[in-house]
Amino acid sequence: MGGGVGLFDFDGDGDLDAYLVNGAVLPGFETDLISINKLFRNDGAESGWSFTDVTEFAGVGDPGYGMGCAVGDYDNDGDLDLYVTNFGPNVLYRNNGDGSFSDVTHETGTGDSQWSSSAGFLDYDADGDLDLYSVSYVQFTLETNKLCPGTDGKPGYCSPDVYEGAHDVLYRNDGDGSFTDVSEASGVHREGRGMGIVASDFDRDGDLDIYVANDEMENFLYDNQGDGRFDEIGLLSGAAYNEGGEAEAGMGVDFADIDGDGLYDLLIGHYDDETSTLYRNLGALMFSDETTTTGIGPPSRLRVTFGLVFADLDNDADSDALVVNGHVLDNVEEGSDVATYKQPNQIMENRSGRFIDASGGAGSGLAVIKASRGLAAGDIDNDGDIDFLVGNVMDSADLLINETNAGNWLTLEFAGGAGRVGEGRWTNRDGVGTRVTVIAGGQAQVKDVRSAASYQSANDLRVHFGLGDATACDVEVVWPSGRMSRMSGVQTNQQVLIDELQAK
Repeated sequence: MGGGVGLFDFDGDGDLDAYLVNGAVLPGFETDLISINKLFRNDGAESGWSFTDVTEFAGVGDPGYGMGCAVGDYDNDGDLDLYVTNFGPNVLYRNNGDGSFSDVTHETGTGDSQWSSSAGFLDYDADGDLDLYSVSYVQFTLETNKLCPGTDGKPGYCSPDVYEGAHDVLYRNDGDGSFTDVSEASGVHREGRGMGIVASDFDRDGDLDIYVANDEMENFLYDNQGDGRFDEIGLLSGAAYNEGGEAEAGMGVDFADIDGDGLYDLLIGHYDDETSTLYRNLGALMFSDETTTTGIGPPSRLRVTFGLVFADLDNDADSDALVVNGHVLDNVEEGSDVATYKQPNQIMENRSGRFIDASGGAGSGLAVIKASRGLAAGDIDNDGDIDFLVGNVMDSADLLINETNAGNWLTLEFAGGAGRVGEGRWTNRDGVGTRVTVIAGGQAQVKDVRSAASYQSANDLRVHFGLGDATACDVEVVWPSGRMSRMSGVQTNQQVLIDELQAK
């Protein structure tokens, strides 16, 4: 299950560094192997975009049985902090601003000890600091482990529905360096088998809603009531089950406006013999399963999809998708003529709202076949297109550098006012939850600054737009504080910092 990865600029030098989450030796197993998480510093263009292992100095080599990670500036001090989810206690690292981190799990109260999966920072109460949502998987211990016969009759892993689900955890940031567990009080305490999370204002009512992809049970959609509470409306929304009324094995999840109506649609990765599922947002928190009509279904039928990300891979002003695959059974080929453990990853190219598998012409990076799990997206070499970091099971990670030359682009970075202004309502320092619209050639694209997406992974917090042939565009920003920023005639092919202190 594990293998989350993260892309974030931990040292503030303008390029993305890489964090790899690793498993560990479980109690009761004797081995000389020592496995810790790894942080690699991006040494920039001068080095040819090479990376240096700085784990020891940074102090983020958590030896726990790692699952995933999330990134956000929870203390609004201008640098990015790191949260690690584990099978066992989670860990929160505070960025010290000098290339090192401090483990502040105990003093912040964020060390949930369940089997955690994905996580994300979000400002659910719009008070200007980042809260933290940790997705939980099942109630499991080594003592309660069960073995179930596989297709070949040999003992193997059991289906997730053999185990009771666990409740997710929502930590409210108290603004003083500590967090309070408000899971039950806020209404997100329902037991699930959570694997992935995204958060956005899906109904455009001014607050962040939360969607959780669950394994072999219905997905959850938490509608933010604006008073610190959520209502779970997954069934009513149409995004809990597929179009056949069946629960699926949800893993990774992401959102994008694929049809240009200004509303965010959802994509969830699933097990083989299912398909990845695309829910179109109809407005008012109503969704329609349009997996078949959008072409997402057939290419994913034989794949077990974990990480997935919407991104404009060819800078043609729409959202494509990269999905990474790999079976959970390392002996699946012994009992199947079609299933494989290692599986090819896929590019799903958006062609006027319908997706096709374009992996065959995508180069050597997509020819690598492993059992993939985590996936993080970001412009690693700052050349205006989206690159990827892939985490793999029992194998090396892969860095996929986008060599697309077509299409103009714009990358936006955001600086909220919280932590810099003492009075008034301001947005968190990263701008997480900010909605930005870019208009070029009469076409509007809408995206969010978001911390949570994909599977157990952390994407670049900068927002990238492919703009095709456009050489200039207009930018409209709605900050969570309610302020607005507008820029006209912005030239393409550059990175622009937008500061809330200049907003109205």
